[in-house]
Amino acid sequence: MLFQPPVFETIFRIPVTHRLMIEGSRSRGGPSDGVCWFHTEYDVKGEPIARYETYDETDETGRPRCGWRRYDITGRLVAAHEIPMRWSRLVEATSSRREAEMALQGPAAARPTPKPRGRLEKVAEGMAA
Repeated sequence: MLFQPPVFETIFRIPVTHRLMIEGSRSRGGPSDGVCWFHTEYDVKGEPIARYETYDETDETGRPRCGWRRYDITGRLVAAHEIPMRWSRLVEATSSRREAEMALQGPAAARPTPKPRGRLEKVAEGMAA
């Protein structure tokens, strides 16, 4: 199956009035394999307001994980979320790619996250453990 990354605008909760531009990606093989993407978010005026790093990997200890980090324009980490499984496994564990993207979003600071149902509930329980 061809690898399909998540829709990053969904994961980062990018407003429709903003643009998210990919700045590049990196991949590596071997025991700690994975890929990471780099994005910049621009506001309505075209000004950069945030940078993102997203990753899907097996770390040096063999632990699977995927997640993201948001940095403000000065480079200060302002938000992050990680789950203990690879993106492809998360997609398999949920009923749709959209549901997987919503699980990868993490908790919303400004609005309540709906309670997961069905298979996603098991994924969410696994993330909390």
